[in-house]
Amino acid sequence: MLTSFSQVRRKASLEEAVDAVVIGSGAGGSAIAAELAEGGRSVLVLEEGGDYTTKDFSLDAPAMIRKLYRNAGTAVIRGTPNILFSEGRCVGGSTVINGGMSWRTPEKILHKWQKDFDLSLSAESLDPVFEKVEKRVHVAAQDPESIGEDSSLLKRGADALSWKTVDAARNQKHCAGSGNCAFGCPTGAKQSAALTYIPHLYSLGGRIFSGCRAEKILTRHGRAEGVTARFFDPETSERGPALTVHAPIVVLAAGAIQTPALLLRNRLANSSRQVGRNFLCHPNAKVVALFDRDVFAWKGTIQGYQVREFADEGILIATTMVPPALLAMGLPYFGDASFEVMRDYNRMVVAGCLVEDTDVGRVSLDVFGEAKMRYDLCDRDARSLKRGVALTAELFFAAGAKKILLPFDHLTSIDSPEDLKKIVAAPIPKDEIECLTVHAMGTCRMGRDPRSSVVNEWGESHDVRGLYIADASVFPGPIGVNPQISIMALATRTGQHILGS
Repeated sequence: MLTSFSQVRRKASLEEAVDAVVIGSGAGGSAIAAELAEGGRSVLVLEEGGDYTTKDFSLDAPAMIRKLYRNAGTAVIRGTPNILFSEGRCVGGSTVINGGMSWRTPEKILHKWQKDFDLSLSAESLDPVFEKVEKRVHVAAQDPESIGEDSSLLKRGADALSWKTVDAARNQKHCAGSGNCAFGCPTGAKQSAALTYIPHLYSLGGRIFSGCRAEKILTRHGRAEGVTARFFDPETSERGPALTVHAPIVVLAAGAIQTPALLLRNRLANSSRQVGRNFLCHPNAKVVALFDRDVFAWKGTIQGYQVREFADEGILIATTMVPPALLAMGLPYFGDASFEVMRDYNRMVVAGCLVEDTDVGRVSLDVFGEAKMRYDLCDRDARSLKRGVALTAELFFAAGAKKILLPFDHLTSIDSPEDLKKIVAAPIPKDEIECLTVHAMGTCRMGRDPRSSVVNEWGESHDVRGLYIADASVFPGPIGVNPQISIMALATRTGQHILGS
């Protein structure tokens, strides 16, 4: 059952008592809420964003961004360079607006976490959890008919260079390839949390309050006791009634930015002084390949394949789909020059290279008590990003591209494979690289040692009993792949631990 701001706006205040209150309804929050409800616990989820269904999603990207994204998609991670950052704020969280990529945590990453943080996480122990998650969200290979020409060109170039690719695994049921993943799937094929975990939660008697912002975590004698919150209209910010939730289990699942911000505002769970630190974000850079014929990259799924040839270097390459208005905003052309470039939109393929972080940033609070992100690209990752851009350009030249638009302020394009050496040779300062990301991790990392971590391997705070974290905050390090299935799996594992304790 869902309760929204409009249903309670005239009430003075509300009070609830449940077995568990979960803050956030995205990948982690929805998974752990459903797991606890399966175990017979009464569960209430607080979601700051609004509730939208498939019929609400349209091809009007700016309108969808205003509804579904925090800060209308305008957040920036300050640093050298500044990095554009997007996260969902709606029932279902970022699962509603992501590309649906569904990869298990790589074994090499789990081994590193085991070694560095003395954790018992292993592929064998997590296998049944991953299987349960994948079944719930319908992880499957893409139907070949819905793979677009942009993805086919990516694979053609990789094959020509004998580079390893993998078929995309996505949480979808017979995706039609509308290419609208980032703005809410208009067909309902993408099996986001809003279409999987949350209906399951409702069927078990769980509830969600949307348009409800958690403000204070209630504690007593070192134990969590509940949450106070405030209803508000997600679209107008009109304030509504206060809410008090009494619960012996409090789960933070607001994401790797908002979860540490909430803890910092409450001055909780930070004896290690690690809350908000160890911020990881998988920096990305985009490349635009132009062909001498129409490609219609907007036809087909957002990703059909990933290039894994350079995974050991921490570099992944894949296509994406960017609507023309948003793409034009991200290119260094204006006026007539922008018009001349964008008139070839149907001949463009947009791809991104993702780099696995080797350094970290920090999430703290600004003067208004809101989350503030800082991340400076280290020299090693900057070199990897430049290499990723060069490799992506090489791939598309091998696929027949006639021109490549680059994410650099002064080296804006190249016209032939011979020009690839310019990317390596050019002295490109870090602040002249256009970066973006949708992955945030690590800001409340798990570990056995309470001096260097925020939560134990089950996601429970070292400092506050009954206070759990179930989102990408708990990742001890970068995972190098899209994180949603790892988030769901660790959240499910935490739920199972709570039920068994």
